[in-house]
Amino acid sequence: MGRYASLIILALFISVLFLRIHTQGTVLDSVGNSVEKFDVAWARNIANSGATIALNGLTLNVEETEAVQNRSLYGGEFSYYYQRREEDPTLGPTEIRVTCTSRFHDSRDTVVVLLTRPSFSRYAYFTNYEGNIWFNSGDTLRGPVHTNTYFQMAGTPVFFDKVTSHQLYQSGQPYRIYPYGYTNPNFLGGTEWGVPYLSMPSSMPQELIDAAKDSGLYLPNRYVWMKFQSDGTALICGKNTYSTPDSWEYSSYNISNTNGVIFNDYPYETPYLFVEGTARGNYTVASEGRIVISDDILLADDPRYNPNSTDMVGLAATKDIIVYNNQYNTDRTILATCMAMNPYASTTSNFYVHNYDDYKYGTLHLFGGLIQRNRGAVGLVGDESTRKGYLKDYRWDSRLREMTPPYFPMLFVLKKIAWWD
Repeated sequence: MGRYASLIILALFISVLFLRIHTQGTVLDSVGNSVEKFDVAWARNIANSGATIALNGLTLNVEETEAVQNRSLYGGEFSYYYQRREEDPTLGPTEIRVTCTSRFHDSRDTVVVLLTRPSFSRYAYFTNYEGNIWFNSGDTLRGPVHTNTYFQMAGTPVFFDKVTSHQLYQSGQPYRIYPYGYTNPNFLGGTEWGVPYLSMPSSMPQELIDAAKDSGLYLPNRYVWMKFQSDGTALICGKNTYSTPDSWEYSSYNISNTNGVIFNDYPYETPYLFVEGTARGNYTVASEGRIVISDDILLADDPRYNPNSTDMVGLAATKDIIVYNNQYNTDRTILATCMAMNPYASTTSNFYVHNYDDYKYGTLHLFGGLIQRNRGAVGLVGDESTRKGYLKDYRWDSRLREMTPPYFPMLFVLKKIAWWD
């Protein structure tokens, strides 16, 4: 009996000993797994922190390109680099990809952030400074509208999309009301007042200039006349002294075979680029001086009737865009996104109508967008018998959500599209 009891006690002892050894092994495995999981999580934290540092670099300088290699952080290290369309042709024209890799002990991780730098062409109407110019009855704007100051309203202008401003006219009154008559603007897309300030560039982006010189069209004359043709060509005449060209002075250019960037510069005096006609293709027409719209600007495949059209025109001038050759009681149509950067505030600067205060014209139909540093004049407030200049019919081209004129100037802000970790 004692022998059997001893065997039972021995068996129990062996079982307990085995159980303790197994438990200790499990604990060690658990500790090892916990350490490994910690390392993986810490490597991810380092990668996310490194990506945030890279994004901060873009916030300080949206043109940032300098990569970082093996920088120490939290006991590990990270590296990151930037990619744009120049490095990866699959990226969109305004997209930036940030890739950050990390290492902590034997664990590694990667974070990829896709950003877009929106083009100014996303706005139907944008000003840095409104000045003493009013929206009036009969004015109709479709698409996003913004000013860095405040708006001035008279009568019943209509806004179909969201309207924003950085400043308020006064507490409790976001816009200034015309002191005579009835004022009740219709904000059909909503409003937001006191939004952040959005900076405008003061010069033509270097990448646009480089693109024109590379595989676009660079026009080095003081006076240039350009007439779009519906077959994808353009008739162009350049001179250094002003005289209206005869037909035989024009040369035909196959602009459809370029990258779409057409740039006029004359280093000695302010250049003037006269433009009109019907364009086929996607183009940015830019000037280091002034652009003069001498007649209608149309598109061969009109996006007002075909939203799938790929024809598009952007106009960008470091000084002014002038609507010229206006006729009494006659409409003008501009199917283009227009951007003027003149820092001088005047009714006859930036985007304005020639002789806006002398004659009554019809309606200015702008399909695209209007971006200007300071608001120029299109007409004078009055009833149908006393008003001067044009009424405004501004419509945003909704294709600009996904499409922009080539190398059109961009905002100094970034918008996150995706963050993968």
